[in-house]
Amino acid sequence: MTDETPWLTRDQLRAWMKLVAVMELLPAALDQQLQRDADLTHFDYMVIAMLSETESRTLRMSALASATNASLPRLSHVVSRLEKRGLVTRCPSVDDRRATDVRLTDDGYAAIVAAAPDHVRTARRFVIDALTDEQVGQLDGITRALLGRLDPEGRFAALTYPRDEDDQVLCEERLTGSADPGPVGVLFRAATVDDTVLLRHATLAAMNWHAEGFTDADLDRPEFAHYFAGFDPARDHGVVAVDGEGPVGVAWVRFLPADDPGYGFVAEDVPELTLAVESRGRGRGIGTALLTRLLDAGRTAGWGGVSLSVEDGNTGARILYERVGFRTVGRNGDSDTMLVRF
Repeated sequence: MTDETPWLTRDQLRAWMKLVAVMELLPAALDQQLQRDADLTHFDYMVIAMLSETESRTLRMSALASATNASLPRLSHVVSRLEKRGLVTRCPSVDDRRATDVRLTDDGYAAIVAAAPDHVRTARRFVIDALTDEQVGQLDGITRALLGRLDPEGRFAALTYPRDEDDQVLCEERLTGSADPGPVGVLFRAATVDDTVLLRHATLAAMNWHAEGFTDADLDRPEFAHYFAGFDPARDHGVVAVDGEGPVGVAWVRFLPADDPGYGFVAEDVPELTLAVESRGRGRGIGTALLTRLLDAGRTAGWGGVSLSVEDGNTGARILYERVGFRTVGRNGDSDTMLVRF
């Protein structure tokens, strides 16, 4: 019997042991500072942070447990303690009366706003200020690669994809709310170059809206591949909806050239939309929330509008698109080309 264990090389072992040391020392340092200055454990802070990063400041208990990598008994104990302090409150879920939602109160929101400055100073002291700007970029790439293995469902998306540079939990500016709270228990983030697999999956889902007529292999055909291959956030734009189980929906646009048009092509300066929502997310207002956020981004960016293609018989999608302002402007085979102008 041979030993086939892929033992670490000397350099790999040295790097691994340093990572182990950081994993042991950093949580203790963060916990000590938060308990001293805010009377919160680091896990308390994580719970409140996850709630504060959803636009409704509310998550289902099961989703919050998944997002904080906690068992339900442990989370229930912590939520009870925070509830006694008036920082959170529990109530029956509006989507499922058998489930329980956890909502961050105004006092809880004020607590994390007050705790954030000292917390970010601690993060700077022990991590950020110890690195050069180049090393911070390398750290981002390294941790993204590790999270791809540890968190493939994107449970920690609320913390790893903050809403924007001026509106995040570890920012010294005050957190801001939104006039549109969005669906309960769902957060939204911008699509990135790392979302190619997600966009590919969503493209297939959109193509198979009526029946399983296409396979993953069909996506390699140029007329389909251009909807997701080479997605570039510097020009294109997308919004991903995430709940406690991971991505639950995505809406994105691609600027396609006239010599490689999409089925809903109108003009090179008008991007084409693709939208897909997982079955567990339907009926929760996620499609509308994705669309409104994407269109708002387009207005801000100065796009001429957004186009799309909707097949005959897809009445639900057509109603949704018309509700947010799309109108039929053309015909392509068995599909209508729809357009909303800004």
